[in-house]
Amino acid sequence: MDGEDKKTREHLLESARQEFTAKGYLKASLRKICADAGVTTGALYFFFKDKEDLFAAIVEPPLLELKQLLYEHFSMENELNPETYIHSDGDHDEFAAVLIRHLYANRQEFLLLLTKAQGTRFENVVDELVETIEKRYFMVAEKLAGVLPGKRINRYMLHWLSHMAVDAFSHLLTHEKDVEKAITVMGRFMDFIVSGWMKLTLEDVETGK
Repeated sequence: MDGEDKKTREHLLESARQEFTAKGYLKASLRKICADAGVTTGALYFFFKDKEDLFAAIVEPPLLELKQLLYEHFSMENELNPETYIHSDGDHDEFAAVLIRHLYANRQEFLLLLTKAQGTRFENVVDELVETIEKRYFMVAEKLAGVLPGKRINRYMLHWLSHMAVDAFSHLLTHEKDVEKAITVMGRFMDFIVSGWMKLTLEDVETGK
């Protein structure tokens, strides 16, 4: 792709960001996107297969990077020794800051995913992230249950906590514009959720509590 093609593609992406943000995916007009970018509708199809491909070109790269950050974090968590690990406040501050900075560096794209993606393959992105986190939580909980006699995993609470984590990030992104405040708030939230995680996720085999 030469320099002019790259410029044209970037103009289309920026125009599409504005149109999708203003109207959502379903009501967004490809004709207006092209007009605002100063190209013909035919030119758009040189770069993108269809409307959803254009939407995906905007939101998918930061989403994939987010999933990679989560994968790397939970891979490290799964390597911890469950017999010796002790949680202390602040343990997850660095990870919270990394996630928040990534989300806010791509805030417009993630807001599109959260609020404007109906009608695309991304419309269930929250549920997909919850499923991803729940699988990782289960792996960690399984290791803990293995070294704690008389304990088993409470799948209901595991799912609920997974949803709570995703909802917390979503709420911050949609309501708080100050990234530094978001980092501080999320650090405190993660201290809260991690400190209570074992108590809620693992229950007594005999009593179910």
